[in-house]
Amino acid sequence: MTVYRQDANPNATNSELDAKVIIKHPQLTNDQFGELVAQFVELQVDNMDTQTLVDWVTDELIYQYGKLTPYELKERIDSHAELVDDEELYDELVENIQIADLMKEVNSEE
Repeated sequence: MTVYRQDANPNATNSELDAKVIIKHPQLTNDQFGELVAQFVELQVDNMDTQTLVDWVTDELIYQYGKLTPYELKERIDSHAELVDDEELYDELVENIQIADLMKEVNSEE
């Protein structure tokens, strides 16, 4: 195992001393860290335009929903269907996918 070691120059010049700034990261409590995260997120969101926000949320939802089981996703879709008063939403979405796949097959056979 190689051990790396570096000694400071005992005869450092002023410019060398000025260039060496020790950065100490403060120890934050969990609540303080949470507040830091919230403030930084607010800054980021404030600097996003609408399309960037839409793109980011779309990517995030695809990622999160992609981790669900088929049953969990159906439950999520059914919950959303109740909000928009569309009890057949899940079946409609599945049918759209199946029709699109059939159209691809038909077009590839031509």
